[in-house]
Amino acid sequence: MKMTLPVVLTLCCMSTAVAQDHPLPAGAPGVDTKLLAENEFVQVLRMSIPGGFKTPMHDVTPRVVVWLSDAHFVDHFADGKAQEETRRAGDAEWVSARRHAGQNLSERPMEFIAVIMKGAAAGAHRPAPH
Repeated sequence: MKMTLPVVLTLCCMSTAVAQDHPLPAGAPGVDTKLLAENEFVQVLRMSIPGGFKTPMHDVTPRVVVWLSDAHFVDHFADGKAQEETRRAGDAEWVSARRHAGQNLSERPMEFIAVIMKGAAAGAHRPAPH
């Protein structure tokens, strides 16, 4: 699903607030995570996962993900199921809360922006009634 960034951010701000978290356990080796912006409403992270890299099982809260590079990966879920996925640079999507591990199936890094809502955003920036 492709959307423009302003639409994605608007949808994100109108959604139910969730607790802040970090996408991988602190100090996860091999994953480059940079904090781009943070305030009382959102945390914005830029992540790069090296080619072939496997992430450990971890929990994520709901978030908007904007893909900066093409990606080919597999998600392994806590129930034992696995799903192979592809994304194109420029794709944006809503990612539901989940527990998963992943593997970058490409030889190149997969890079994305994660926009994570914080609890204070629950009542903020609601559209005005018509």
